[in-house]
Amino acid sequence: MACRIGITTDPKARRKDWEREYPNLKNWTILKTFSKKSDAQQYEKQEAERQNCDSAPGGAGREYDKWYVYRFEF
Repeated sequence: MACRIGITTDPKARRKDWEREYPNLKNWTILKTFSKKSDAQQYEKQEAERQNCDSAPGGAGREYDKWYVYRFEF
């Protein structure tokens, strides 16, 4: 099963977005939280490579918002 790792400041809304694109989305998990976007992006990239998951740089929000790194399968 394929997987994706990403970052967001609003996990509930982001999950709904992904569920529209991937109706078979499974195992949504918050891996870690950060207080800086740059730290979340670094962790996202590292985990995506380690777990062989899709990811893409992005995430709308300010540098010092609360950032969530999430993972799901599809």
